[in-house]
Amino acid sequence: MSTDGSSQPPAASGSSANPRAAYHRVKKTPELPAADAVRLRMTPIAAAGTLVWTVALVLTQFFRDDLAASGREWWGACALTGVIVGLLGTAAMAVADKRHFGKAPRGDA
Repeated sequence: MSTDGSSQPPAASGSSANPRAAYHRVKKTPELPAADAVRLRMTPIAAAGTLVWTVALVLTQFFRDDLAASGREWWGACALTGVIVGLLGTAAMAVADKRHFGKAPRGDA
């Protein structure tokens, strides 16, 4: 505790009480401009993931007997869940892309 009753130590002469000023005094690298945000449509990515789950579901149906014999019959349910969640995600990404990018320009000239 200082002599004036505050819990702050007395400021030394020549030192900055402002943390931002102290940071700029010791900073060695110059300021770099912020990178531009990447504008990427998410619907094709979600659709590709859904397609992969659909292929997995079809494959589990072809090998249903082998999977059941090895105790892995749950793989089909997992693939079906992936397809359902993928369809929901693709729909959500289509809505988000429409909001973010607006309507696609028409090819009318």
